[in-house]
Amino acid sequence: MRKLLLIICLGIVHSNWVSAQPQQVKIPIQRQIFHDNIDKEQVTADKFDSKTDNYVKVGDDEAMNLQVTNALLKQVDDIQLEIERDTALDQRLKVKYLSGLQQVLKDYNSKRAFRRIDAAEAPAIVQAYRNMMLADIKGKSIYPIARKLSFEAGDKLVEVFNDNPGFKEARQEMFAKYAFKNLEDIMPKLGPYLDYPVTDSVIAAVARLYPNKLLTYATSYTPTASAIRRNPDHLVQQIVQIGRSSQSTKLMPFIDQLLDGSSTVAELEKSVEDDDAYFRQMVKTSILLQKKKAEGQNPLGLKSMSENMRAKSMRYIREMNDLHDEPHPVRFRIVKDFTPEELYYLIVNGQEELYTSSYTNAAKMGLYDQMMLRMKPPRGDSLLMLVSFDKFKKFIAMAAGFNTLDHFLKSMDPENANYLMVKFVRSLEKTEDLEDAVDVANSFGSIRDPKLLDFLRSEVKKNLVFVTGKKDKRGITIYELLNSIFTEGSGNDSTAASNMASKLSLPPINYVEYSMLPSDSGRVYQQVFFYGDEDGLSSYQSFMGNFPSSSWSISKNAFWTTITSTKGKPTTIYANLPLKEPEDKTAIEKLAEYLDEKDIHPTVFIHRGHSYHVNTTLDNLQSTARIVILGSCGGYHNLATVLEKAPEAHIISSKQVGTRWVNEPIILSLEDLIRAGKNVDWVQMWAGLGKKFAGDARNKPLFDDYVPPHKNLGAIFIKAYRQVMKD
Repeated sequence: MRKLLLIICLGIVHSNWVSAQPQQVKIPIQRQIFHDNIDKEQVTADKFDSKTDNYVKVGDDEAMNLQVTNALLKQVDDIQLEIERDTALDQRLKVKYLSGLQQVLKDYNSKRAFRRIDAAEAPAIVQAYRNMMLADIKGKSIYPIARKLSFEAGDKLVEVFNDNPGFKEARQEMFAKYAFKNLEDIMPKLGPYLDYPVTDSVIAAVARLYPNKLLTYATSYTPTASAIRRNPDHLVQQIVQIGRSSQSTKLMPFIDQLLDGSSTVAELEKSVEDDDAYFRQMVKTSILLQKKKAEGQNPLGLKSMSENMRAKSMRYIREMNDLHDEPHPVRFRIVKDFTPEELYYLIVNGQEELYTSSYTNAAKMGLYDQMMLRMKPPRGDSLLMLVSFDKFKKFIAMAAGFNTLDHFLKSMDPENANYLMVKFVRSLEKTEDLEDAVDVANSFGSIRDPKLLDFLRSEVKKNLVFVTGKKDKRGITIYELLNSIFTEGSGNDSTAASNMASKLSLPPINYVEYSMLPSDSGRVYQQVFFYGDEDGLSSYQSFMGNFPSSSWSISKNAFWTTITSTKGKPTTIYANLPLKEPEDKTAIEKLAEYLDEKDIHPTVFIHRGHSYHVNTTLDNLQSTARIVILGSCGGYHNLATVLEKAPEAHIISSKQVGTRWVNEPIILSLEDLIRAGKNVDWVQMWAGLGKKFAGDARNKPLFDDYVPPHKNLGAIFIKAYRQVMKD
């Protein structure tokens, strides 16, 4: 057993710790291993701050550090002695309590390493363990002790006492605390808790926040489905009724009408049979739900409606994109009878895949062009009132990105245009995520009108004053960051980027040092993702033509190609083969297994394929990523996912679907810099690419839709926000 430590006073600094010899206890050899395991966990906790000094640091609060140290070192030792001294405990019980103590410490250390627990909870955990142990010895319930703990502190702790009379009650308490904090992900985990009374309340709570998830389980053949069907909640029963329909997923967005009696399942089934009729019905209902939301109600179908409408919008947009070489009447015939508001919803739901020419073109046949022409009169403010301002911030950001914002604002009276932009910047602190704030940041990078830019700067400052007056910490963070981004330093791109990085306390945003790219062996590893559709096959074939045998060696197996430099700095590119779907996913999995086995962690990741494949790419992104080329939509959710997995990544994205005619020049420029061992300077690289595309009338507009890292204001905003919140 480790040497015991005593605290003289919790107010003294840790250098005043003194040691004392414990009362000697002889530990039988058959139990020594359990004490050794406890000691190992104590050492792990001690050296979490990289120092083994009998001092557990969990923060800057000295008193708290001393309390945690006392709990994990001295009090744990005391519990070990208490167990060994108790002559009423037999071998089985002593092993139970010693091994349980080790499990609790191990759980704490693991959760602390992954930031899944407040490290300052250690004293409460250790004290609760001792109290539960004493209660268990006396045959009393552990529930009164367990109910005071957080889920993170108590879930593994109560499992030690699984034969205690209060175990089931304590376990239910832990389950409830976890479930109500994790409603979005709780459904697959309900199985072991279906006989708990609280489970009915959990199911009812999921119904109100994530009705689609509940529908999925309600229509399954599982014990969970049975629990859902017998749940007495009226909303749960309505979802069960929807689940009995063969059109259940289509009906789910209309749950509000079913609940208020304005529609029946039979009526809705008829209206959703035809795709066009279904889309039109969703548009009408979305507008009604937005009006209810504006009146202070909380419509249940909004989330389902948004998900279904986005999926259906992709069907129209992909058809128009696929026909981009056809005459305009052929290309846009699928939407020739759409109303302005229906075209509006196609636009705001199509950000990830909408071609510029599908949005607007010289023939005035794009979705935006036709939306405005079909408005009588063609006023933007009237259009937004028609759709109850649903997703208007997304629409404004897209209009800025596609250079139609000036036209849209001039379609209305100046005072209305000003009000719209005020509304665009306002209330960003009230949203659930950062999507609206990122849209505002991205739009600023696209607006060229100096007066409008000055107006937006002024509005951001006004909102900063407002949230500061309310002491709204989240709002202050959002508007302070936007204010810094919008008032970046003057000068060339390099100077402006350096000034912005300095203001936001970020590492350089205009270049990646070469030294950040190689592995410990000095080799730069890269991973490229291809997919098994026609586009993926042609992209792969074109990509492989860029590596001449004079500078590269190429090998191939059944699942991927390995491309290795033979000149310049050592670099290796792994590209999975675009096998026919779904084997393409298998190829990616096999390559991932190989990289993991060989402990290879790429720093450059390149996505080649449509945006509906990007989730697979992001699932395989590693935290070592320093450069990520999406080559497709750089929407908020993709940017956020990249930076959540790889906080130091520099992201190249496109406002539309990527094209190999632009992707490959970017990749080749990058490879040249890497093999030369040079820093990847985005400003210089983009200037060189700009000259290359200047005389290319066909591809210059496509290149202009690509956003380099130093201009990717949405990604910069997310990085800065997370840095502030982390600090």
